[in-house]
Amino acid sequence: MLRPEIHAERRARLAAAVDRPILLMGSGDRPRNLPMSTVAFRQDSSFLYFTGCTHSGAALTLIDGHETLYLPEPAEDDALWHGVAHTIEELGAALGFASVRPSSTLEADTKDVTGIATIAIPDLAQTQRAARISQLPLSFGTRNGDDRLISSIIEMRRILSAAELEQMRATAKVTRAAHLAAMAATHPGAHEREIAAAFQYEVNRAGLTLAYPSIVTVRGEVLHNFEYVNTLHEGQLLLLDGGAEASTGYATDVTRTWPVSGQFTPRQRAAYDAVLEAQRESIDLVRAGTRYREVHTKSSQVLAEFLVEEGLLRCDADTAVQAGAHALFFPHGVGHLLGLDVHDLENFGDRAAYPEGRTRSTQFGTGYLRLDLDLEPGMVVTVEPGFYVVPAILEDAKLREQFSDLVDFGKAAEWAGFGGIRIEDDVAVTEGKPEVLTASIPKDPDTVCAAVGG
Repeated sequence: MLRPEIHAERRARLAAAVDRPILLMGSGDRPRNLPMSTVAFRQDSSFLYFTGCTHSGAALTLIDGHETLYLPEPAEDDALWHGVAHTIEELGAALGFASVRPSSTLEADTKDVTGIATIAIPDLAQTQRAARISQLPLSFGTRNGDDRLISSIIEMRRILSAAELEQMRATAKVTRAAHLAAMAATHPGAHEREIAAAFQYEVNRAGLTLAYPSIVTVRGEVLHNFEYVNTLHEGQLLLLDGGAEASTGYATDVTRTWPVSGQFTPRQRAAYDAVLEAQRESIDLVRAGTRYREVHTKSSQVLAEFLVEEGLLRCDADTAVQAGAHALFFPHGVGHLLGLDVHDLENFGDRAAYPEGRTRSTQFGTGYLRLDLDLEPGMVVTVEPGFYVVPAILEDAKLREQFSDLVDFGKAAEWAGFGGIRIEDDVAVTEGKPEVLTASIPKDPDTVCAAVGG
């Protein structure tokens, strides 16, 4: 847990930057099926950032230099079902708040306050409540709220402090244990769900949660494959994209790929080495002042050189990258911001990741680049190049026509069933060389193979 003083300092900075009444809503409990049976609770990240509060149904007001935390009062029979509860005043005091009010009084307390700035959050009911109070049109992901408030939140959250980075380093240790457990559980005849369970066990037994549903699949060419339906067989590659999340909300996001048998085939090893080299060269560019698009371009160039060597491209690497032909085998951006969310701040759209004057490319593949900022110390980004053989891409009529002179589609057909390889690490921008927060998780091919099967 971060010290209450850290959250108090953040609130003071936010109030000074926005200079108008502020309302932030926390997430509430949402029914899974019955009202008493709810989905797993996760606090809204911005609310968590400014309060440290993990109680559901909370709210915060910053008005004329006065801050108030609103919490739901426990039901009369709460002690029967949930044990002895603290008062809302006790809960608020533990978070550093001198003024704590029942959530039920929020509307009455703010009825005479005009010009309230607020934002939409993932909880629809809480967002609608904020919209009624502020008289702002709010819709999570589209109408996100007051512009000045959003800009201030982005500016503050985008640069992580030493305390936040320490949270991520600690969480990375758990993520390492989880990846090693998954590697050890891998063998021909095992099932994807067994590997996913081995990964999650290590995260949960450390007292943490998954930062997102783990991708555990022998069909790595499906980029967001959350189904565990396949038995593992000799000759296949297993891709695991998973990370732990600290109780404070800070996440890790790591992908490793390894052979089910513990031994790469020559073709698999060649592709793996190319992805690893692309990642290493790209990570070296994660330095203050570097434009993140250059990090993506470096991975694209290294992978294009591999594609040329394998005969999958009929042109040189520079021509391929300029035309976007490499993206048929590397069809996504090289990474994104990381912090309290795995794709940090993306709920605010591209304004958090693309500065004024920069927009997404219209080129296939590069258009999926989620980040194009000039990097600054304190930012944490992922670097995750990949090589994939995706039938839906290679058989697409428009793409085949567009790249008929640059891609050898006949040669590509010989790679059918290969799957995909992705290698991903979390990298902090410093005043000097990059710090790979997840460097202890094996990715050297021989070390990875030695870990497979225990």
